[in-house]
Amino acid sequence: MYVFVELFWDSIKVDRNTKKAIYLDEIWRLIGVTSNMNVASFIYKIFKTIRKYGGSAVAITQDISDLFSLENGIYGKSILNNSSIKTFFSLEEENIKILSEYSNLSEKEKIEIKSLKRGECLMFVGENHILTKIESSEIEKKMILEKIGDDK
Repeated sequence: MYVFVELFWDSIKVDRNTKKAIYLDEIWRLIGVTSNMNVASFIYKIFKTIRKYGGSAVAITQDISDLFSLENGIYGKSILNNSSIKTFFSLEEENIKILSEYSNLSEKEKIEIKSLKRGECLMFVGENHILTKIESSEIEKKMILEKIGDDK
Protein backbone atom coordinates (compact mmCIF):
# COMPACT_ATOMS: atom_id res chain seq x y z
CA MET A 1 0.00 0.00 0.00
CA TYR A 2 2.89 2.33 0.78
CA VAL A 3 4.25 1.91 -2.76
CA PHE A 4 0.83 2.81 -4.19
CA VAL A 5 0.56 5.91 -2.00
CA GLU A 6 4.07 7.00 -2.99
CA LEU A 7 3.25 6.60 -6.71
CA PHE A 8 0.05 8.57 -6.20
CA TRP A 9 1.94 11.29 -4.33
CA ASP A 10 4.39 11.64 -7.24
CA SER A 11 1.49 12.11 -9.68
CA ILE A 12 -0.20 14.67 -7.39
CA LYS A 13 2.82 16.92 -7.55
CA VAL A 14 2.89 16.99 -11.38
CA ASP A 15 0.03 19.44 -12.07
CA ARG A 16 -1.32 21.76 -9.38
CA ASN A 17 -4.25 22.83 -11.59
CA THR A 18 -5.81 19.39 -11.88
CA LYS A 19 -8.07 18.43 -8.96
CA LYS A 20 -7.30 15.06 -7.41
CA ALA A 21 -8.04 13.13 -4.23
CA ILE A 22 -6.66 10.17 -2.38
CA TYR A 23 -8.91 7.99 -0.23
CA LEU A 24 -7.07 6.05 2.45
CA ASP A 25 -9.44 3.38 3.72
CA GLU A 26 -8.35 1.38 6.76
CA ILE A 27 -5.86 4.13 7.54
CA TRP A 28 -4.97 2.40 10.79
CA ARG A 29 -2.69 0.17 8.73
CA LEU A 30 -0.69 3.25 7.76
CA ILE A 31 -0.66 5.31 10.95
CA GLY A 32 -1.79 2.90 13.66
CA VAL A 33 0.26 1.46 16.48
CA THR A 34 1.56 -1.37 14.25
CA SER A 35 2.54 0.98 11.41
CA ASN A 36 6.04 1.64 10.18
CA MET A 37 7.20 5.11 11.34
CA ASN A 38 8.37 6.03 7.82
CA VAL A 39 4.95 5.23 6.38
CA ALA A 40 3.16 7.17 9.13
CA SER A 41 5.44 10.17 8.55
CA PHE A 42 4.72 10.00 4.83
CA ILE A 43 0.94 10.04 5.45
CA TYR A 44 1.46 12.96 7.84
CA LYS A 45 3.25 14.82 5.03
CA ILE A 46 0.40 14.15 2.60
CA PHE A 47 -2.22 15.62 4.93
CA LYS A 48 -0.02 18.64 5.69
CA THR A 49 0.75 19.54 2.06
CA ILE A 50 -1.74 18.02 -0.39
CA ARG A 51 -3.85 21.19 -0.75
CA LYS A 52 -0.79 23.03 -2.11
CA TYR A 53 -0.94 20.67 -5.10
CA GLY A 54 -4.68 21.05 -5.81
CA GLY A 55 -5.47 17.82 -3.99
CA SER A 56 -7.44 16.50 -1.08
CA ALA A 57 -7.01 13.49 1.16
CA VAL A 58 -9.68 11.39 2.84
CA ALA A 59 -8.89 9.18 5.83
CA ILE A 60 -11.34 6.36 6.56
CA THR A 61 -11.42 4.19 9.65
CA GLN A 62 -14.01 2.46 11.79
CA ASP A 63 -12.15 3.12 15.01
CA ILE A 64 -11.00 6.66 15.80
CA SER A 65 -8.64 5.40 18.49
CA ASP A 66 -6.48 3.94 15.68
CA LEU A 67 -5.68 7.47 14.52
CA PHE A 68 -4.18 8.38 17.87
CA SER A 69 -2.41 5.15 18.82
CA LEU A 70 1.06 5.90 17.42
CA GLU A 71 3.49 8.48 18.86
CA ASN A 72 0.97 10.13 21.19
CA GLY A 73 -1.46 10.71 18.33
CA ILE A 74 0.57 13.19 16.27
CA TYR A 75 -0.53 11.56 13.01
CA GLY A 76 -4.22 11.57 13.90
CA LYS A 77 -3.97 15.18 15.09
CA SER A 78 -2.43 16.13 11.76
CA ILE A 79 -5.29 14.50 9.87
CA LEU A 80 -7.94 16.26 11.98
CA ASN A 81 -6.18 19.62 11.96
CA ASN A 82 -5.59 19.59 8.21
CA SER A 83 -9.06 18.40 7.18
CA SER A 84 -11.54 21.11 6.23
CA ILE A 85 -14.46 18.67 6.40
CA LYS A 86 -14.72 15.90 8.96
CA THR A 87 -17.57 13.38 8.84
CA PHE A 88 -18.39 11.11 11.77
CA PHE A 89 -20.99 8.38 11.67
CA SER A 90 -22.36 6.63 14.77
CA LEU A 91 -19.60 6.12 17.34
CA GLU A 92 -19.19 3.97 20.41
CA GLU A 93 -18.57 5.60 23.79
CA GLU A 94 -14.79 5.00 23.71
CA ASN A 95 -14.44 6.70 20.33
CA ILE A 96 -16.62 9.61 21.41
CA LYS A 97 -14.28 10.22 24.37
CA ILE A 98 -11.26 10.17 22.09
CA LEU A 99 -12.89 12.47 19.55
CA SER A 100 -13.85 14.95 22.27
CA GLU A 101 -10.20 15.09 23.39
CA TYR A 102 -9.14 16.28 19.93
CA SER A 103 -12.14 18.39 18.89
CA ASN A 104 -14.69 20.77 20.35
CA LEU A 105 -17.52 18.24 20.58
CA SER A 106 -20.39 19.57 22.73
CA GLU A 107 -22.21 17.45 25.33
CA LYS A 108 -25.30 17.47 23.10
CA GLU A 109 -23.25 16.26 20.13
CA LYS A 110 -21.76 13.46 22.22
CA ILE A 111 -25.29 12.17 22.81
CA GLU A 112 -26.37 12.71 19.20
CA ILE A 113 -23.36 11.00 17.61
CA LYS A 114 -23.95 7.91 19.71
CA SER A 115 -27.50 7.51 18.42
CA LEU A 116 -27.05 8.25 14.72
CA LYS A 117 -28.83 5.89 12.35
CA ARG A 118 -27.59 4.47 9.03
CA GLY A 119 -26.87 7.34 6.64
CA GLU A 120 -26.77 9.97 9.39
CA CYS A 121 -23.59 11.75 10.41
CA LEU A 122 -22.16 14.71 12.21
CA MET A 123 -20.07 16.88 9.92
CA PHE A 124 -17.52 19.44 11.01
CA VAL A 125 -17.23 22.08 8.30
CA GLY A 126 -14.94 24.79 9.57
CA GLU A 127 -16.33 25.85 12.93
CA ASN A 128 -19.82 24.58 12.06
CA HIS A 129 -21.06 21.22 13.29
CA ILE A 130 -23.94 19.94 11.18
CA LEU A 131 -26.14 16.88 11.69
CA THR A 132 -26.66 15.44 8.22
CA LYS A 133 -28.62 12.67 6.60
CA ILE A 134 -27.13 11.20 3.46
CA GLU A 135 -29.59 9.67 1.04
CA SER A 136 -28.98 7.95 -2.27
CA SER A 137 -30.57 9.36 -5.39
CA GLU A 138 -32.82 7.08 -7.41
CA ILE A 139 -30.06 6.38 -9.92
CA GLU A 140 -27.61 5.53 -7.10
CA LYS A 141 -30.16 3.16 -5.56
CA LYS A 142 -30.62 1.50 -8.95
CA MET A 143 -26.84 1.13 -9.37
CA ILE A 144 -26.53 -0.40 -5.88
CA LEU A 145 -29.33 -2.87 -6.55
CA GLU A 146 -27.77 -3.83 -9.89
CA LYS A 147 -24.38 -4.36 -8.19
CA ILE A 148 -25.98 -6.55 -5.51
CA GLY A 149 -27.63 -8.59 -8.27
CA ASP A 150 -24.29 -8.96 -10.09
CA ASP A 151 -22.58 -10.20 -6.93
CA LYS A 152 -25.03 -13.08 -6.44
